[in-house]
Amino acid sequence: MVFSRDRNAGVLVMNDVPPPSPGTVYQMWLVNESGATSAGTMDAQAVAPSTTAVLTDLHNSRKLSFTVEPASGSTTPTGTLIAELPLS
Repeated sequence: MVFSRDRNAGVLVMNDVPPPSPGTVYQMWLVNESGATSAGTMDAQAVAPSTTAVLTDLHNSRKLSFTVEPASGSTTPTGTLIAELPLS
C-alpha cells in the first residue's frame, strides 16, 4: 500500500489473494482511535487474479484492517480479522 497524508488517499494493490468463501466478502476498514469505518468490500471476482483499490478520506486513520464479512458487508467489523496494515 502506498498512501499520502497530504493527499488524504492511498492505493492498495494485492496479487494472488485467495477468494473469500462463498457467501462472504473481504471488507476493508480504516481504523482510528474512534473505531473503524468501512473502506469497501471485495468479493471473489474483485480479488482474482489481482485487485487495486483506491482509498480516500484516510484522515487520522492509524491502520487499514481486513475482515471476512457476510456477502452484503457489515456496518462494523464482525468477522475474523485477517490482516492489518499500519498507516504511519
